[in-house]
Amino acid sequence: MLTNIKIEKLFDIFDYDIEFKNEGITILTGPNGYGKTTVLKILDALASKNGFFFIRLLFKKITLRFSNGEQFTLEKKKDDEVTAIFADKSKPLIWNSKSMRKALKSLDFFRQIDENTWIDRRTDDFYKTDALLQKVILEYPELAGELGTNEYPKQLPSIYFIREQRLLRPVLDTRIRPRQRNLFELQFDKEAGTFSNTIEEYAKELRENIKETLAKSSQINQELDSSFPRRLFDQTQDISEEEFKLRFDKVKQIQKSLNEFGLSDVKEDSHPTYKITNAKALCVYIEDTEKKLAVFSELLGKLKTFTEILNERRFTFKRMDISNDDGFKFSTDQGKPLQLSDLSSGEQQEVVMLYELLFKVKTGTMVLIDEPELSLHVVWQKQFLDDLFQIIKLKKINIVIATHSPQIINNHWDLTIDLEELRDAAISR
Repeated sequence: MLTNIKIEKLFDIFDYDIEFKNEGITILTGPNGYGKTTVLKILDALASKNGFFFIRLLFKKITLRFSNGEQFTLEKKKDDEVTAIFADKSKPLIWNSKSMRKALKSLDFFRQIDENTWIDRRTDDFYKTDALLQKVILEYPELAGELGTNEYPKQLPSIYFIREQRLLRPVLDTRIRPRQRNLFELQFDKEAGTFSNTIEEYAKELRENIKETLAKSSQINQELDSSFPRRLFDQTQDISEEEFKLRFDKVKQIQKSLNEFGLSDVKEDSHPTYKITNAKALCVYIEDTEKKLAVFSELLGKLKTFTEILNERRFTFKRMDISNDDGFKFSTDQGKPLQLSDLSSGEQQEVVMLYELLFKVKTGTMVLIDEPELSLHVVWQKQFLDDLFQIIKLKKINIVIATHSPQIINNHWDLTIDLEELRDAAISR
């Protein structure tokens, strides 16, 4: 587990030793220019093995400390070279411009056009070096050794970065297309950088998630129903009346939740009359029903938190509903439908952040959130951390926040790390 990050001479100025809070939320504060967002970008670049980021970053040394006592150190001794050492390994990793370009050139369908531009000759798509490097690392992991990433510490958590700009998503991720085929007369197409509304994309994603879950449920139902007679005749174990009642009440609660979210039109079962002569059949029945409903368990937990936060603690004159056809949709308190684009920027910010935290972040991830206060009303800012604690409990994640807002912090000042105070303390030593 990652416990600390120490950064020496960031921008050739700042020395920071940041210890992540045990409560699961660490809040970075400080004036503009002190590097709050850069600290988040450093963590993101470390997790994504983006050596090119560190080649360009002005710093002297970065040290990660883990709960088992091991360390991972990056040191910049030359302007275009970073050395990385994990624990007591004698062979350091070396990131430099030459080795990284060599790895890119090993894929013969990429061709370097100038110092910072490459073309994918299969598609005629153009990439800047750092964008291409990230593409290669993700799509061609067999090159990890050449890029020096095979020695990476396994303790480094996966990272999910919720950036400042989150309401728009690039359609072509950092991709540049030429207007002309002449490689030496590059004219970049401004329309290549088109964007889509994030909230609309996430509504579609949730719709597909629901469809996939319903398809799995249908498959499980068919498999269990087709084998039910045989398993009923072969059943030797029975169930007590008390255990059956307890488990059946839980089944009814799940069925009720599925109906509320429109994920099932099956009416809640009435309580079967328990008879000792039926105990074996009831045992098969309750086990089958639990298996049929188990496929919805994870999705239901997320949907409950998603709708509870938005409908009970956020929106006053609007309501969000889950829909098989739309993923999620909104209406006025009078029941009139709203387009997703009708929501204010603050409302969209809230929906997007909650969706990413609940549906896109995996268990055990370190989540980085840059300026969560953007477009949010003061009341919503004050409620933000309490909502995060609820999500942390559900998802088992850690969160690092960079913020200027005292309202976001609210009454949780014990979770803050002030970068200005860290710098002052380092100077006074």
